[in-house]
Amino acid sequence: MAVEKIFILPGGFLDIDRSIFLSAVDMGRMITCPVYSILLITSDGPILIDLGFNPEGVQDPERAWGPRAKLIPPQVKKEDDVRLRLKEVDLEVTDVKMVILTHMHWDHTGSLRFFKHCPVVVQRDEHSFAFSPDPYLAPPYMPNHLDPALDYRLLDGDSVVADGVSVVKTPGHTPGHQSVLVRKSDGKHYIFAGDAVPLMENMARKIPLSNTCSAKQCVDSLYRIEHLAEIVGAKIVPGHDMAAYENLKKCPEAL
Repeated sequence: MAVEKIFILPGGFLDIDRSIFLSAVDMGRMITCPVYSILLITSDGPILIDLGFNPEGVQDPERAWGPRAKLIPPQVKKEDDVRLRLKEVDLEVTDVKMVILTHMHWDHTGSLRFFKHCPVVVQRDEHSFAFSPDPYLAPPYMPNHLDPALDYRLLDGDSVVADGVSVVKTPGHTPGHQSVLVRKSDGKHYIFAGDAVPLMENMARKIPLSNTCSAKQCVDSLYRIEHLAEIVGAKIVPGHDMAAYENLKKCPEAL
């Protein structure tokens, strides 16, 4: 068996300086990028990859996002709450059997507190850093998003986490970033790259992000994902690329 269906769950948008994703490129040019979760329907039950923005931000942005509510305010609607997106495919939060986090930044962990009932798969390096980050890299790790009492399943590198679902360690943007390789039952493969490949231009030009803990690791991870995609014939799905996002079917339609 493998993954039966894949759903893209829209989670809102963010206006950001393009040079954040492409180091030293087009500084000052603002772009709009998507934020979303990925739902995998597997033979073992539903799995969610990433959890978008904190839905409390719709009503109280500063409480939800702190200074970032003004610095880089998300464009989020009520229906972008992952709990409501799950309902669009007739699922409840409690139906989810596993959460996979590519990393633990604020735009990937906003609904984390709602998943106390299932394991949360994350790299050990990422988990450790998220709860005690270096000061200059701390702002995207929001304490009100990160419950230390959750059932974290800590990994040390690549791992098969379910039939047809593997995580691949791709550090650079953060110390323990991981991407997710998915094998569908129809034979298609996808790599949900997260912020290891925020834009396809990062991959094409091998340019690291500027908000990174290691530019070298960023570039190494780009090559690693490219190599893996070539070997298995996978489609690379970048984390925040508007053009790529617009070409993806969204829930309730499956990929």
